[in-house]
Amino acid sequence: MSPTCCWRDNTARYCEMAVRIWLGARRTRLIRQLLTESILLGLAGGLLGVIAARWEVRALLLLAPRSLARGVETAMDVRVLAFAVGLSVLTGVVFGIAPAFIGSRAGLRTNDRSNIGGGTRLRSWLVGAEIAVSVILWVGALLLFRSVVGLQSVNPGIDARNVLTFRASIPAARYPELPSRTRFFANALEQIAQIPGVRSASAVSYLPFDGMAAATYVGIGGRPPARPGEELLATIRTVMPGYFRTMGIPLIAGRDFTPADNDRTAPVRFIVNQAFVRKYLPNEDPLSTRINSLMDRENPFGEIVGVVGDVKEGSIEKEPSPTLYYNHAHLVYTAMTFVVRANGNPLAITEPARRIIRGLDASQPIADVRTMESIVDETFSRQRFSALLLSGFSISALLLAAIGIYGVLAYSVTERTREIGVRVALGAQPGQIMGMIMGKGARLVIGGTAVGIAGALALTGLLRRLLFGVEPRDIGTFLTVPAILIAVALAAAYLPARRAARLNAMDALRTE
Repeated sequence: MSPTCCWRDNTARYCEMAVRIWLGARRTRLIRQLLTESILLGLAGGLLGVIAARWEVRALLLLAPRSLARGVETAMDVRVLAFAVGLSVLTGVVFGIAPAFIGSRAGLRTNDRSNIGGGTRLRSWLVGAEIAVSVILWVGALLLFRSVVGLQSVNPGIDARNVLTFRASIPAARYPELPSRTRFFANALEQIAQIPGVRSASAVSYLPFDGMAAATYVGIGGRPPARPGEELLATIRTVMPGYFRTMGIPLIAGRDFTPADNDRTAPVRFIVNQAFVRKYLPNEDPLSTRINSLMDRENPFGEIVGVVGDVKEGSIEKEPSPTLYYNHAHLVYTAMTFVVRANGNPLAITEPARRIIRGLDASQPIADVRTMESIVDETFSRQRFSALLLSGFSISALLLAAIGIYGVLAYSVTERTREIGVRVALGAQPGQIMGMIMGKGARLVIGGTAVGIAGALALTGLLRRLLFGVEPRDIGTFLTVPAILIAVALAAAYLPARRAARLNAMDALRTE
C-alpha cells in the first residue's frame, strides 16, 4: 500500500492515518491514538471549565434569590473536581470514539473517499443537534424574559419607594396583658414618627409579598352559616393606624383606622380590600355590612369602616385575594413589622429606630431590616434568575452552533477544493459557488430548527408555572427564535462560502 495517493486529498489526518498504516501501525493503535487525543482535549476543556465555573457560580449566587442562595456551599472540593475530570474523560470517549473508528478506517482504505463522508455526516448531525438545542433554550429564555418584562409593569398595589421595614418582638411573659402589648407598639410608632425625615410610620403583622399572612373563614352578618365546602376564605392581617397611608395603599371608600379604634374597649371594626367586596359583597354596600372572622376564641361581628385597594399577596403574578384587616388592639400580636416612609434614603432611619425600640425595652432588638423595594424586587427574583440562567445557556448554545456550522462548512470547502476548482474552470460563477456552500449550511439550519421547534413545543409546558402574561406556545416567540438562529447560522456559513467563491481554479487543481 502506498501513501502517495493520500496527497491528492486535502484532509491532513486522512493522509496521516494512511502514512502510519503504511509504516506498519495497526488499526487498534490508531484508534488508541485518536481516543487519547480526544480525551486530552476533553480534559483541557474540563480544566478551563472548572476554573471558569468557580467564578461563574459566585456571580450567579449574587444574582440568585435569597431563598435559593441562603446556606449554599460553593467551595470547590475533591468531589467537584472528580466529577469534572470524570465528565471530561467521558466526553472525550463518547465524542472521540466515532471519529477514531472513521479515521482509522479511512487510513486503511485510502482509495475509498466515502470513508470521509461518514465523518462529514456525523459532524453535520452533531451541528444539527446543536441548533435544535439552541432553539429549545432560546424559546425558553425568550418566554421567561417576556414574563419578567410583564411582571415589571404589574402594579403591586403599594408604593414601595423610600419605605423601611424591620421586625420587633416582645416576650409574652413580660407583657402578659393585651393592652400592654398594644401600648408598646403604639409608643414606638409615636416616637419613630418624630424622627427627622420620617413622613409616616405604622406596623403590620406580616408584610405583603412575604407569604406569611394568616387566613381563615369569614362570616357575613345577616346570612346563614356557610355549608361545608362553601366557606368564605380571606387573608387576615393586623395593622396599626396609618398603615395604608404609609404603604401607599389607596383608600377607595370609607375611612382608615384611627388611634381611637386602636383600643381594646372600642368596638370591633374592619377594613377590607376590593377583592373581598368583589367576591363576597358584589351587590351590597360594604360600609353597611357587618362581618367576623374565626381568628380568636370570641369572634364578634364588627362593621366595615373602609375599603382599600388590592395588594398582591405573596406573589405578584397571582390575582389579589380577599383580605380583611384587623386593628391591632382587637387581634394582638407580640411581633410586628414596622413600616416607615422616609423623605429620602429609608436606611438612614435604621439606627434612630433601633435606639427608640431599645429605649422602650433595652432587651428588645430589631431584626430583618430591609427596604420595601428590595422585598418587592425579591418577588421577581425567581423569574429573573430563571431567565438569566436560560439566557446564558442559550447564548452558549448559539455560539456553539455557529462555530459548528462554520467548522463543518469550512471543512467541506477544504474537502471539496478540487471539485470547486473544476466547477470554476467549467465556468461556475462566484455567486453559484457561494449558493452551493450556503445551501448546505441552510439545510443544516432548517433541519436542526425544525427538530428544535418540535422539542420546544413539547418542553415549554414545563415552564408554565414560571410564566406570566405569555403562553408556553406563544406564536411570536416561536417565530422570532428561528429567525434569530437562521440569521446567526447563515452569518457563520458566509465566511467559508466566500472563501470557496474566491478559490482560483489553477490553485485548486494544482493539488491533484
